[in-house]
Amino acid sequence: MTKLRLILLAGVLGIVVVLPGCRSAHTTSAILYIDEQNYDKAIAVIHEGFEFRDDEPDAYYYLGEAHSKLAEKAIDENDYLEAKKNYELSYEYYSRSKEIDPEHFTEMANVAMEYNFTTQSNTAKGEFAVSYYEEAEGFFRLAYAALPDSLSAIKNIARMKMKHASEVGEDLGMRETLLEEALVLVDQVLDAHPDVYDLQADKASVLKHLGRTTEADIIYKRLLEEHGDDPGLLHDVAELARSENDQQRAADLYVRIVGIYENDTDPSNDEAVKPLLLFAGTIYGTPSVQRFEEAIELLNRAAEKEIFGAQESTLLVRMQTYYHYGKHLQDQAAEETDPVRKAELEQLAAEMFQRGVEIGNALTNQYPGSAEGFLFLALCQVELGDTASSEINLKAYEELSTGTGTP
Repeated sequence: MTKLRLILLAGVLGIVVVLPGCRSAHTTSAILYIDEQNYDKAIAVIHEGFEFRDDEPDAYYYLGEAHSKLAEKAIDENDYLEAKKNYELSYEYYSRSKEIDPEHFTEMANVAMEYNFTTQSNTAKGEFAVSYYEEAEGFFRLAYAALPDSLSAIKNIARMKMKHASEVGEDLGMRETLLEEALVLVDQVLDAHPDVYDLQADKASVLKHLGRTTEADIIYKRLLEEHGDDPGLLHDVAELARSENDQQRAADLYVRIVGIYENDTDPSNDEAVKPLLLFAGTIYGTPSVQRFEEAIELLNRAAEKEIFGAQESTLLVRMQTYYHYGKHLQDQAAEETDPVRKAELEQLAAEMFQRGVEIGNALTNQYPGSAEGFLFLALCQVELGDTASSEINLKAYEELSTGTGTP
């Protein structure tokens, strides 16, 4: 029996016959109603058709289409709860069409859901860009309703709350509330996707800002073991170390970041290298850390990156490092019993003080208002036995530090 005869017979008998692979009359009618923007009628007609057949993929797909249009209409009318409800239904029906006929509907449904998600997500990002945080959160939540498989909407809300928290100033109560809300959102995603490591880093950052540094440190430690080549992660851990006053650990992490930046092909990272080198070199060169040779190497590399001439801060920290290294070598020489080694250490100390004088002269000539520059220049000269020069520079330091000198 031909299809035509089957259809004619169905009409005569007043019954509905649906052939495999054919679209039902109810769904066809619904498509026409959607074209006429009569979305409620389209939905009603498809549900009527479910009384005869509830496994037609076309029907579920076009239910998704109708609810998507109703969501857009609700947004135009500022009814965001209605929009959210319709996006949730559209996702449910699109997903059902894929389940029934994955071969023909997976791509179509995915494109439709991605369109809904992207439209609302882009609107949210626009609101976020101008700091309309409540509006942005609303649209991000619509995006999540349209495509809950995607983590980005909830992640964006959490990160937005973190940014907002950093801007509230002295309102500590609001800051804590925003951070707690961010933490809840992060945990919501991590409960379903515990291996998303960048979100784990976000959680650690929130915990750090809430003062829960021990918990944050545990997360960061694990992430470093697994993703130690991520400069963003390394920077976050370095900032946590600095907040805990573990400056040497922060410096070590900054050196790792420099290594990554210098070996990548992204020129936008180049500007970040010098301040990282300068910080790490400064920390390594302190008397409490005493990693002087590493400090000198890092500070020299930082100085080489100053294309517009030597900067006062760089010259000063380099001179201070040579001075502290010289004193350290002197202390070692004082404890040394081997006369040959003792003489070597004393000679090395003198070389460090001499290098400090050379940098100090350059510093004070270029920056005659640098009180600290004159002080450490004088200290290096004292160690070399140049009493006359040291007295002149100490006087300059006293005048500048008390405000009686002329820069």
